[in-house]
Amino acid sequence: MFMSLRFITISLLTAKITASIYLSILLGGFILPRLPKLSLSVLVPLCFFILYLCLVCGEYFYEHAELNEQLASKQAEQIQKDLFRMRHVIDSAVASQDFDRIEQEVALVSTEQNMMAYVILDSSSEIHFANHIIWRDSNAQNVLEGYSATQHRAAVANNKPYLNVNFERLSIQAYYPINSNSRFSYSNTVELVYLEYDIANLLSEASESLLKRFIEIWGLGAIVLTLFCIILHFILIRPLIQLSNAAKNLDNLDFTNNIVCVSAEINNLRDYLNRVKARLSRSRKRLNDAEQRWLFAVEGARNGIWDWGIATGDVFVSDRWKEILGYQHYELDNDYSVWESRLHKDDKEQVLNTLQNYINNQHDEYESVHRLRHKDGRYIWVLDRGKIVEWDETGRPLRIIGTITDVSGDVKSQRVPADKMNHNRLTDFINREALADQLYDLQVFSRKTGQFSALLMINLDNFKLINDALGRQLGDRLLMQIAARLSGTFSSAGLVARLGADEFVILAKNLGSEIDQANKRALALASEVRQLIGRGFAISDQNLSINARIGLVVFDGIESLEPQILLARADSALEHAKESTSNGCAIYQPQLDKNQIQPLKLQNELKQAISNQQMSLVYQPVVDRTGQLHSVEVLMRWHHSHFGFISPTKFIVAAELTDCIFELELWALDQVIELIVSLQQTHSVIPIMSLNISSRHFHQDHFVSVVMNRINAAQISPSLLQFELAEDIFVVNANVAKAKIDELKRYGLNIAMDNFGGGSCAVHLLQGIGFSQVKLAAIYIDEIEYNPEKFNIVNAVVDFAIKLNLPVVAKQVENKQQLNLLTHAKCTWFQGYIISRPLSKDDIIQLIKTQLSLSVVP
Repeated sequence: MFMSLRFITISLLTAKITASIYLSILLGGFILPRLPKLSLSVLVPLCFFILYLCLVCGEYFYEHAELNEQLASKQAEQIQKDLFRMRHVIDSAVASQDFDRIEQEVALVSTEQNMMAYVILDSSSEIHFANHIIWRDSNAQNVLEGYSATQHRAAVANNKPYLNVNFERLSIQAYYPINSNSRFSYSNTVELVYLEYDIANLLSEASESLLKRFIEIWGLGAIVLTLFCIILHFILIRPLIQLSNAAKNLDNLDFTNNIVCVSAEINNLRDYLNRVKARLSRSRKRLNDAEQRWLFAVEGARNGIWDWGIATGDVFVSDRWKEILGYQHYELDNDYSVWESRLHKDDKEQVLNTLQNYINNQHDEYESVHRLRHKDGRYIWVLDRGKIVEWDETGRPLRIIGTITDVSGDVKSQRVPADKMNHNRLTDFINREALADQLYDLQVFSRKTGQFSALLMINLDNFKLINDALGRQLGDRLLMQIAARLSGTFSSAGLVARLGADEFVILAKNLGSEIDQANKRALALASEVRQLIGRGFAISDQNLSINARIGLVVFDGIESLEPQILLARADSALEHAKESTSNGCAIYQPQLDKNQIQPLKLQNELKQAISNQQMSLVYQPVVDRTGQLHSVEVLMRWHHSHFGFISPTKFIVAAELTDCIFELELWALDQVIELIVSLQQTHSVIPIMSLNISSRHFHQDHFVSVVMNRINAAQISPSLLQFELAEDIFVVNANVAKAKIDELKRYGLNIAMDNFGGGSCAVHLLQGIGFSQVKLAAIYIDEIEYNPEKFNIVNAVVDFAIKLNLPVVAKQVENKQQLNLLTHAKCTWFQGYIISRPLSKDDIIQLIKTQLSLSVVP
């Protein structure tokens, strides 16, 4: 019982101490952040002394409780022995009928000054003997405060003594039953001895002795702890404070020399600070160098810097920005309205929409060419570019930094005379006459300096398609952005000029004194130009992708050449750059002129080709796995009377640069309709006739009505015709292209996609169109028999098309190995020289009439 009481007491004390510490931590969490920051010299000893005080106090309270338990337990054992003796006295006295002896024993007990109550009770709690006479013959419940009748009856019923240490009353209570077997009636009337013993004095004396001993121990411990803190200060805290102060002066060469460190960790920290200082020094140097280079680049490019805080509305514009608009550095405030209020009214809506679309993450970058009002009232053209450099936690843009470049005056004021007659009105770039003068001057410069120069002729591949699809006004806007990019980036390298609707030139000098070095630098410059144009443009919520091909002429000026010759050579290199092996750039080589018809002359000859009956059609079969004829691709051929056979890759490209492509494709359609009509008269089973339609022609507003009028006039079924479209029909106005395809399909025409998987069309644009067939890009088939990885790619592309319910045609199949692999890849139809060469009109009619099966089994 006493052990359980002891355990409970210790548990209560431990819980109280734990609760106090936890409460202190909670209060510390709220209070410490609000307290002034303390030095380690104060904080560490303070923490040690608080911890020491908590431990000592805990030990004191624990020993105090332990001592009380021991004293109470010892006294209770003594009382129990006395009660055991009293029971024998009572039994003996009753046996001898000597009740005076009981009186004497009770009187003897009464002499104990700590005995608060000592009474002998009967079953009704009546007192028969007591240490105070006044209690005799009284009821114990009325005169004894600590007495409990319930506990009395429980002790008698169980015939088991009950002792209780009551620390609240500071006493020991005992209920001791008397189990007398005497035959005398008196013994039946008394049954229990009740006593209450005062232990207050006993515990008080023990507490005083314990406190005295602990004060001595506390004092000695405090002295030892103080010495420990002093040693700790010199070994650990003082070096840390010195390192902390030294870290404020990293610029000093000997900032850690006088710091003595005993601890390995502090030594490591000191060494780390030295390394940090070295890295900081290097970083500062790199930062300073980078800042100087950045300032040099900005000053060299003569760009104006702006910095816009989107959330706050604050705008910073550099002095150069203000200078471009004709202002001194003190004349404009750093405010958003400084920029917006100077936008030209015709450009304002589009510029703000472009900027907002970029902020809304609809475009990858912000770039705009627009007009800003100069101080003198006129408007200047600027190339405005910016990039988001800071976001908040949710990903919303907070800050944009950008530049403006004056693109209206660079070329005009620094490169060519200011005569407006020598400039293109749209972009203010010089025309061919002014360019010729610059080419003469550049050759003279090369001769004098011994440095090679270069002429770069830039052709925009699909500009005419975009111009036809978007309209002249937006096409002009695109040209202005391209011109601004070229001028803003390359005007410092040389002259930038625009020649025609989709042609630009750059004259570059100082490329080196060795031809190999000059060629490499010219190609590097051409590659940079292609990347710059290929970044894409955002115009009227349209994301436009445009590619460039570049022909280069590198010259040293020793051979003085007419400008027309240099331009013709650049034109010749440009034609070579359109071949797939050139990577979009080609340098002029003399052998390119052999048996080469120049593009300008080619375009003129095309206009006469149809009327002179130089054009013809051939027909290449497309068959299934059994060799049965499914469709026929109609191909154009041109045999020139002077230049001989001209490749379709040349004259089709030349035709697309002019309106000749419309006339050529309509002529081919008429020829195919005529062929179908003649076959219908012989009741032959007619395969689908597939014609290639250029993207420019397809995007013409009246394309559908023109072709349907011709088909209906011939009274043939539109289902016998198929139009093959290239992927670039989706480059602009993708929704309009889809709507036009749906319209043609409603009329019954078949629509196929050529060069499937070539990469110029996003896959999601094909959703829901339902092409009658897709022709696998030839790049996948070339050398497939030697490259297992390419075969795996073909398998993946074909499988992807099948999952989209698109039948796949493998074209340009040239040998049995390719045919075998493509058959295993589960292509639907096949086309190529291994099956059949392109046939003449008579040969295809014979094949259709005889219904011969062409061999496909490899």
